Amino acid sequence: MKHCFAGAAALFLVAASAMAQDAKPLAVIDLRPDNEKEGNGLLPLDGKCNKDVYRIADVATDPLKVEVLKSDLEQMMPVSEGTRTLTVLNWSIYYNKQIHKSGGGFLKSVGVQGYEIPNKSEGKKPGSNCSQKESAGGWYTANELSGVYFPLVSEFTGTFAGKPVSVRLVYSPTQKLEGKFMGDPRDTEALLAAVHQTTEALATAMSR
Repeated sequence: MKHCFAGAAALFLVAASAMAQDAKPLAVIDLRPDNEKEGNGLLPLDGKCNKDVYRIADVATDPLKVEVLKSDLEQMMPVSEGTRTLTVLNWSIYYNKQIHKSGGGFLKSVGVQGYEIPNKSEGKKPGSNCSQKESAGGWYTANELSGVYFPLVSEFTGTFAGKPVSVRLVYSPTQKLEGKFMGDPRDTEALLAAVHQTTEALATAMSR
């Protein structure tokens, strides 16, 4: 009798292990257009409002950012009985090096990306040159920065369980970047930090 019980318990454990391995608590479907997936390094945006704004290619991280996002979400979100589907419709991370010309000013002696910001009399400060509506992507304002280096702007739209979700995040690097996104460790570290913060914001949006 004991042998039968032990055998049944062993079979139960094997079955449970197999079910755990087969479980797919979160499915991520990448339906982004090809131009958001292709290229290497930095891809400049077209248009007079988008000078010095670049889309960072997916291959700047290994694993790719969508794979990192899926792995992060699986750790953050509880396992459900059925498969939940996140559809990625658009997701780009931009590197914005614009300095906005305006009537305002910026703090003296503050360096952005290693360069001295012009003083207040020259009327320049960090931020996009045009309105958000006129910008093709990566738009930001000075008050969204928490540091003194050019930001990475993550813009995500998709659906989760059939409902629309969107995230926009401005990440301020904590150190000067090489800014080419071709494998430099500082570039990669900043980009992954932006991906992780996007995931955190997305997990909050998905739970509403």
